[in-house]
Amino acid sequence: MVPKKRILRLALAILFLVKSSEQHGSGAPPGACVDQLPRHSTIQPQTTPPPYVILTSSPQVRQGDILNVTVGSPAGAPVPIGGFILQARQVQNPDTIIGKFIAVPDPRSTQIISCRGDNDTVTHSNPEEKPALTFQWRAPVDFLGSIEFRATVAQGYATFWKGVESSLVEIVTNDTVITTSSPLPTTANTTPEPPVILGVRQKPTDAPLDVIYQGCADTKLCFGVPANCIQTGNCLAVVAVFVAGDTYTFELQGSGNPKYVAAGLSMDNKMGDDSAMECVRMDNGRIRLYTSWTYPKKEPYVRRSDSPQDIVQLQESSMIDGKLYCKFRRDTVSTVMGQTFDLANNKYNLMIVSGDSMKDADRVGFHSQAYESTGEPLALATVGTAGASSKLLLKLHGCFMLTAWLGTASLGILLARYFRQTWVGKQLGGKDIWFAYHRILMVATWVLTVAGFILILVEVGGWSTTGDNPHAITGIVTVILCFIQPIGAYFRPHPGTKKRPIFNWMHWLGGNAAHILGIATIFLAVYLTKAELPQFSVYILAAFVAFHVVMHLVLSLTVCVSEGRISNGRVNSFPMKDMMGQPRQATQIDRSIDAPFSGFRKLMLSIYAPVIVLFVIAMICLVALAPINDTINNIMGA
Repeated sequence: MVPKKRILRLALAILFLVKSSEQHGSGAPPGACVDQLPRHSTIQPQTTPPPYVILTSSPQVRQGDILNVTVGSPAGAPVPIGGFILQARQVQNPDTIIGKFIAVPDPRSTQIISCRGDNDTVTHSNPEEKPALTFQWRAPVDFLGSIEFRATVAQGYATFWKGVESSLVEIVTNDTVITTSSPLPTTANTTPEPPVILGVRQKPTDAPLDVIYQGCADTKLCFGVPANCIQTGNCLAVVAVFVAGDTYTFELQGSGNPKYVAAGLSMDNKMGDDSAMECVRMDNGRIRLYTSWTYPKKEPYVRRSDSPQDIVQLQESSMIDGKLYCKFRRDTVSTVMGQTFDLANNKYNLMIVSGDSMKDADRVGFHSQAYESTGEPLALATVGTAGASSKLLLKLHGCFMLTAWLGTASLGILLARYFRQTWVGKQLGGKDIWFAYHRILMVATWVLTVAGFILILVEVGGWSTTGDNPHAITGIVTVILCFIQPIGAYFRPHPGTKKRPIFNWMHWLGGNAAHILGIATIFLAVYLTKAELPQFSVYILAAFVAFHVVMHLVLSLTVCVSEGRISNGRVNSFPMKDMMGQPRQATQIDRSIDAPFSGFRKLMLSIYAPVIVLFVIAMICLVALAPINDTINNIMGA
């Protein structure tokens, strides 16, 4: 027999080796309120994709309204639920539980408990298998922004998935029109209580402005783009600053479904050496707030690692109807890159930008949607709407380039190509009529181009690229070609000399290349954020190109027909045949009279010139009055 003492020692050893475990068949334990772990001994969550999803009856819910939240498995793949814990969490502060649950589908198997607040969590009340479950959750009345429903769902004691998440849900104001979606299809043989579908209220005829615009006239400083957009509440991007004592609260909003909207504190109205604050929409739908430092016209342009992130504190954020919104506080005094930003005692130019892309994970992309700066430094405690910096130089640049490349260059090239044997015997300043006007028009093109180039250099403070838009590159090539054209013309060889054909070809190629590039550069300017041109400008430019090409074709055909009228002759107005220099003697004609069809060519010129002038005037009006989209929309709406 085994001695009793040995049996006792063996029993005690077994007891010491046995690990204690807790089973929570009546619901999640209090310790699971924050991390949602069920405390099933040392058992870890599954790492495979969960067989459960969380769906909501609407992607939006108004403050104080009820939302239906369904936990279950996808349709066609029923997986029963053993246990669970479900909560609504703020996206920006994931540890914050928000809202209240007011109803459960079956009180015998589910229950409402209080973790951080009253009735803010639902969990199981027994370990029996359950079908898909739909709960009613009430949104708080004092919160606006993004939330998500998060759960841990257990299929059995040893099998559970943590971090089952719903899509983002936006809590919106009571006057917002919202849409609904059906809850998750239930598993077989179950009939959950029918969800309460939220009623959709009609939006008032005169809906109040977004919250960021409220108080711009009397309680906070507001600045938006385009000009005069704050009064109508339709800014592409807007920043607002509210000061209460020594607390500085900023709001940012960008429209048009931007990837980011950002504001900068600057000592001037130029980008660079500024402290920026970025409201960024992440790929997973969450919204983050960052600070960064900008660099003037050089890589990396903007970098977050050079700016402390703890100088701002996010309060609210949302993405509603394509509008990205952040509300946050910034420390009254902060130091970035060795520069002290004292919001109370210093004045700053406010900058507002937005874009639709990121350069990489840590940098925003080009400000492709909005860019503007205040015209002068402002005390942030100022109340009212700030004015933008002057765009006079920018507009003059555009007007000069339009006049040069749509107007004077087009007319000058046309005269040189088709009117050399027209107005024979008449001169202006001792030169043939066609050459005199060609020279006047091309000198005007040169002067306007150089002046426009200088104006834009002064406006942007030097060379500046424009993101993915090659406008600056094609523009500088156009200016270079234009600049050297008159220099080459001044040193042109005499007719009949050996080098004259080389000059002819170089002058022809340089002039036409500059003209084509100049027009292409104007097309690209339509897509520049700073230009603020309406998109239909492209159609006006396309109509100009079509008209210009058709007139060249008609005049070229006229020259061909003119040649056919001459026996053994040629007309020296046909452009490409003059490129070789000395004309062939056997085909020489009488130069003392106008070439055939000169009257028709004059008629075409009398049509071409005023139409070109109209195109130039139309585009100059669009540049001078930009932005005019809102005005046009109001007129059309009326």
